[in-house]
Amino acid sequence: MKPGSRFTRISIPCRAGPSDLDEEAPLQYVSDVYSGKSTPAIPGSGSEKHNPVDGAGSGSGRLVPNFLSTLPIKRSLYSTDSYFLDSIEDLAAVAGDSFRRFCRDHTLLLLKPDAIVSRRAPAVLRWVTDHGFSIVGAVPVMFTRHTVRALWQYGLNAASRDRRDTADLYMTAGECVLLLLAQAGQAESATAILSRAKGPAEPENCRPHHLRYAVGSFNYQLNLVHGADEPADLLRELGILCDHDQRLRLFSAAVADVDGTAAAYALVDRVQNTAPEVDLDLGRTLDEIAVAANHVEPTRVPDPAPELARVITRIRAGESRDWRQLFELAEKYQVKITMWQRIVIATYLLDPHIPGAVSMLPDASTGVIPHATEIHHR
Repeated sequence: MKPGSRFTRISIPCRAGPSDLDEEAPLQYVSDVYSGKSTPAIPGSGSEKHNPVDGAGSGSGRLVPNFLSTLPIKRSLYSTDSYFLDSIEDLAAVAGDSFRRFCRDHTLLLLKPDAIVSRRAPAVLRWVTDHGFSIVGAVPVMFTRHTVRALWQYGLNAASRDRRDTADLYMTAGECVLLLLAQAGQAESATAILSRAKGPAEPENCRPHHLRYAVGSFNYQLNLVHGADEPADLLRELGILCDHDQRLRLFSAAVADVDGTAAAYALVDRVQNTAPEVDLDLGRTLDEIAVAANHVEPTRVPDPAPELARVITRIRAGESRDWRQLFELAEKYQVKITMWQRIVIATYLLDPHIPGAVSMLPDASTGVIPHATEIHHR
């Protein structure tokens, strides 16, 4: 049976210690998942204890150790998350005693469809390598609406319906590129370093040292990249975005310190060459729609230009954010609006949040991480 097979018994002997934070603590992984004879433990956890949240066990028999997440509620949620468990079991099969090093030294960066169609993906690659990250591997990813909901499962509870629908629309509009990155020898995890360096989701809150500022993001949703917040998120998101064989290849490349830079550039070139080039600026997109309205045959329908022009003028002046009205008028007057024009207009004008709602887990891109007890009581 090949190494990393789901049916392989994996045994890494170690002592089980009381502290999940002991950097020198050996790892434990004894897994016989499909025999029903044992409950798999998570490396570094200590197999004899559960994941405590306010004194309660996780209920899964698996402890998510503190070095994977500082948040008790996240450790509790992930202890029963099948994407996380698939990924952590695959990593343990490949990495062995390098498990903890992988979690500390690696992170992921997802180049979203807006990075591809705006032709900014190569600039993202240059930025990450210029800032001390090496590229281990790259994988093409095609989202479905189910992938969208899985990836942001613990944050979309606070998202407006508009934000959820547009996320489905733009994330499925073309291929993404998933990068596995490494930065070794730092005091904190690579996930924390990159999460802070990529900058907030809102372009107006980004600063010159941020990736999103340097490359040039567009709005709250069209911000080019997504990154994992903590090592636990790295593992869970690899469980969502990659299948079993892809994960094994990425984990093996990481353990072997493979240089995947050339392959990543080649993949980005291939994905960009098969995708349209799109202007994601709101003003110019509105100009395109106004021009299209002027070219509608007046013999077929009433002249749409004046009415659409009034709506567009109000949007430009900040007097309206009613993108639905714009689309309804375009449909009424048979003015063609492309998928990406819809994406641009909706993502610029929508209100992304449900007033008063708080996400199940915090978004590290905001730069504000609430205290663990505050998060737990959300």
